[in-house]
Amino acid sequence: MSTATEEPDTAAEDLNYEDYTHDFMGKVGNIGDFSRDFLADLARVFEDVLNFMPYAHVKIYSEKVGINAAMDVAAEVSRAGMRQVMPMGRFIAPPGWDWKDAQYQAIPFDVQTEDLTKPALIRLIKTYWDQYLKGHNYFIDQWTKIIPEEEVWLGLPDMYQLIIDYQYPKLAKVFKIKPVHVVDFLKLAVLSIDGTLGYGGEYIVYNPDHVVLNMRRCEVLQKYTDEGLYPPARAWMNCTFEQRISAPFFPGCKLSINLPPRDFKFAKGEPFCVWTYTRGEENHAAAAAAPDPRATAMKRIPLMDVTVSE
Repeated sequence: MSTATEEPDTAAEDLNYEDYTHDFMGKVGNIGDFSRDFLADLARVFEDVLNFMPYAHVKIYSEKVGINAAMDVAAEVSRAGMRQVMPMGRFIAPPGWDWKDAQYQAIPFDVQTEDLTKPALIRLIKTYWDQYLKGHNYFIDQWTKIIPEEEVWLGLPDMYQLIIDYQYPKLAKVFKIKPVHVVDFLKLAVLSIDGTLGYGGEYIVYNPDHVVLNMRRCEVLQKYTDEGLYPPARAWMNCTFEQRISAPFFPGCKLSINLPPRDFKFAKGEPFCVWTYTRGEENHAAAAAAPDPRATAMKRIPLMDVTVSE
């Protein structure tokens, strides 16, 4: 399976944006380009979404198993992967702390987001990203024990719709934008708690409502599958549902995805998949008439070193 080098911190020293009213930068998770105050507000939004996420899962899947069984699943998740990061569980502990060892369980200490420096906020946000994605996966693990797996996947688009409806207005307020065009929603998506460093590559902006992404980084294929968090069968299921799961992130827009090979074997220089975002009939038509994006994408230079094993 694929492996990748750690993504470097490419934040420019002279960038310290207070909002995202400037042009879409074609970057993913580039939080270092923004100010400390911006990151403090972003972290607060992420904390809100971390609190909201269990509700979204329970809301959708309680319709299949009942409210009591659904809440038991949420409690199990809170005792597992989400415990270390949930905002109500702030703590200070020595290096090498371990929740399994009582001597390292520190009394909660109320460190406010506003108390943190910019480097500390970047570390906090990256932790939120990681635990949010792993929290979702742990939820899926628990749901598939009591619900047929296909039904679990069929419920994900509605679950993400709830999260987007809750998260996007908060993000738009921090970014100081009113999202209308594809590029606006991309700004929200790539800095949201859902997108972040989970994916990345070359964004080709034909106009504000027609964008193509040659995806050259995939958290699932490059990290979570190698770690054993995502077995290959689930990784492929994730690919086949990605369009339905991601569509809520781009309301009023059309999202088309050229899927990766079923065996996840890629030719050198080939992107994992190609995403096409359009809004408006003229752009829909232009995208439909374009050549196969995978064929043209293979000729482009990757943004980072990626080694894909056979």
